[in-house]
Amino acid sequence: MPNFDCADIYQEHAFLVELTKGRDAKVQVFEVYGRAPTAREPEWAPETILRCEAEKAVWDAISAEFRTEFNRRLKQDDKPVGRWGSDQTAVQRLFGKELLVLLWAVELPDVREEEIGVAIRNWHGLKPEERWWLYTMTAAATGLAHQAGMGWRGALRQALCFGTRNDAFHLGAVTGRGKLEPRENSAFAEAKTKKKSRKDEGPGLFFVPTPAE
Repeated sequence: MPNFDCADIYQEHAFLVELTKGRDAKVQVFEVYGRAPTAREPEWAPETILRCEAEKAVWDAISAEFRTEFNRRLKQDDKPVGRWGSDQTAVQRLFGKELLVLLWAVELPDVREEEIGVAIRNWHGLKPEERWWLYTMTAAATGLAHQAGMGWRGALRQALCFGTRNDAFHLGAVTGRGKLEPRENSAFAEAKTKKKSRKDEGPGLFFVPTPAE
């Protein structure tokens, strides 16, 4: 099975990306709680949770970004690079969390192509640790496939997809700006008064020596 830093998904806590076939093709992302089998198990099947299901067209628009980002970091760690399979791909646990943050943001059918492009840009602007935190918060509240667009899932869309041309007005406009009622600056008035009083004192006294007779 093609993978990104996940040698055996049956024995690792990881994610599985599965592409369905047919006219209504989908991308499904499962969290897989892989584990080693016990000595008494002739076979074993790790528990899975379906975290997201979206149109395959959405996946096609963003999957290359994941491949580039994950392989860049794998190369830095001297690990083999990965690739997406035609049906199933195993993804290392932290990579899977980052993947879902972006996929959750653009999963709904009404997300426009421009919004997907903006979401990709904003996702790249996040540090991995920030993506992990966003995943944790979202998964805890609305982390199941049928909860698309709800709670934190909706918040991810609002955050990552913000910045399109339609948002330009909101980015540049500053409303509600004003000032408080003017108040006399007592320090300024005092300094002005002192300056005036020194001027009213007249010239100072000077000692003029008398010429010697």
